[in-house]
Amino acid sequence: DKSDYGPHQWHKVVSDGDFWHTFDLKDSGSNQCDDNKDQSPIDVCVHPRGNCKETHEMRPKSGDYRMNGEFMMKQILPNKLRIVMAPRTGEEPDPPMVDFSSNGRGITDMTNIDIKIPSEHTVCGRRFDAEMQYFTYHPGRHKFVAVSFFLEASPTNPRNEHLQKMIDAFRREYNRDKKKCEEKMKMMSSAAHSFASGGKNRMLEDNSTLYEGFFQDDDWHEHATEESTINSISEEYTHSRSIHRELSMKWHPFHPDIQKTVHFWGYDGSFTEPPCTSDSVSWKIMDVPTPISEFQLLQFKQILFNHVDENCRRTSVHNSDGSVARPTQKSTKYYKCTRDNYVSDEERTICGDRGCNPPFGEGLNPYYPPLVDVTGPPTRSPSN
Repeated sequence: DKSDYGPHQWHKVVSDGDFWHTFDLKDSGSNQCDDNKDQSPIDVCVHPRGNCKETHEMRPKSGDYRMNGEFMMKQILPNKLRIVMAPRTGEEPDPPMVDFSSNGRGITDMTNIDIKIPSEHTVCGRRFDAEMQYFTYHPGRHKFVAVSFFLEASPTNPRNEHLQKMIDAFRREYNRDKKKCEEKMKMMSSAAHSFASGGKNRMLEDNSTLYEGFFQDDDWHEHATEESTINSISEEYTHSRSIHRELSMKWHPFHPDIQKTVHFWGYDGSFTEPPCTSDSVSWKIMDVPTPISEFQLLQFKQILFNHVDENCRRTSVHNSDGSVARPTQKSTKYYKCTRDNYVSDEERTICGDRGCNPPFGEGLNPYYPPLVDVTGPPTRSPSN
């Protein structure tokens, strides 16, 4: 997007005091969005040039946080949906955690989850419906590790039950802000009615037109007309009481509904938004997408693109293509971890380090083939 506010102008953004600057980064004093070195996102494909740095699969722990609890703050921001994890303050409650074998520090706490529409990273030029990014922070390296899941919608995909809990939580935030806007507009209309002059009546008419415009969604017709459908269908498939019960349960970011693989592409890059600090993120791009229904994708878009804040201001900065994703940047050296490097912990327990044949023994989680087979390092032949 080459508009005055698009990614090509991000190098002008003053980002001091933003979310990323609350962490101690190697280089936290400059905006590097116009730097051509080690920028993210990138396109990954079949010819990795680096060697896998892992010796075992990432080992997550769910922690104690609940989707509707105060420790998971839901934010509908201009260019993403974000969940901020409250930092650890004692032994319990615990945030979600991940053990990366290449991390050099053991388990690190998750800091936030970002959702971008469509995906920012691509695979051999293919862009996915959305991308869900899990960030953990390594205080010793002054660097983030980000695990990225592609979200893929299809007419044949059933509803992703675990991910629906996240959608329901964001929908509550969306409806809460919309209600505040409606209340504010009603107060303005009531105040205008109290004046008898023609000028003040004219003000009421202008405000009424403005109010209607916020929810007609003139710049997103194909989805705007679905809002009433979303609300009615949501009420059909679940009651508010059952939603509250589901959101009150611990939410595991690496639930089997979400994580379908233990292998990924990896590289060192940057944030995909200002300040775009290079060499600040070790990216791990999972090689099997997370399936969602088309209706769930519609809900994500509705929440992000059609959101208005409590002051009735539209918040989304999506472009005319319905995207908040930063374009892919100049390719950098990346690696790919496959079964040649390690098998899942489940397979290792049953069949040893070489894994089972066929992959994943009976009674264990099923094996999903990767999006593409790589032919360069670290594999000696196309991956299985």
